[in-house]
Amino acid sequence: MKRLGRLMLIALLALLLSAGVWQGLSLLSGAGQALAPVTGQYYIGASWMSSAPTPIPAAPPTATPAPPTATPAPATATPPPPTATPAPVDAASDASSQPNPTPDPYLVEVARAHGIDPAGDYVIVNQNAQRMTIVEQGRVLRTMRISTGDPDRGWYTPAWAGRIGEYWGTFTANGASADEAWYLFQAGGSILIHSSPYTLASDGSKLYQGLDELGVFPASRGCIRISPDDAAWFSAWGPYGTPIVVLPWDGGAGREG
Repeated sequence: MKRLGRLMLIALLALLLSAGVWQGLSLLSGAGQALAPVTGQYYIGASWMSSAPTPIPAAPPTATPAPPTATPAPATATPPPPTATPAPVDAASDASSQPNPTPDPYLVEVARAHGIDPAGDYVIVNQNAQRMTIVEQGRVLRTMRISTGDPDRGWYTPAWAGRIGEYWGTFTANGASADEAWYLFQAGGSILIHSSPYTLASDGSKLYQGLDELGVFPASRGCIRISPDDAAWFSAWGPYGTPIVVLPWDGGAGREG
């Protein structure tokens, strides 16, 4: 009997020793692989959890309410600026202030009288009015203030009809220079259309002469003077070969010598 009791005690001790060894192996089995307790089953090669952990969502940020939109006050209607009353056209102003007007009937008759097609391109120099009108395809393209030969000083611009000749560019005569010169004809010298004459200042700038005479009275030595801006425009237009009529001066805009 004592022998049997001793055997049972030994068996119990062996059982307890086996359980301790089992639990030790469970602790040493590694992350992600756990051995079930003695009373359960063990899992090798798989997580002890039934599924991957679900992250706890962070609390959604509390939306800061936008400041109330201010209701705009009704805009006060700004009255449109008053329409400017156009200034009256000065009789001395260029006819080119009107876009492509029809030539004056007098100019049309002058063109016809000299065998020029009024519906084409031509130039009329009116010495009495001290104006030069450029017509393109029967419409006035530009009217320029001019100054022709001063008869009070013995210089004249003869009446003439023909075609505008070669471009001379810049030339110097009588101690002054002029730009954008176009040859017309010979009359005791070369008659040209060119810019107002000028001399050069010490800094190289151009000192123009007689700008206030353009469109007012004849003051040249026979050539047809125009402003520097008009001269540049005229050259850019390309007048070579265009029919031109230079009407005679009869004292319409003379000055006292």
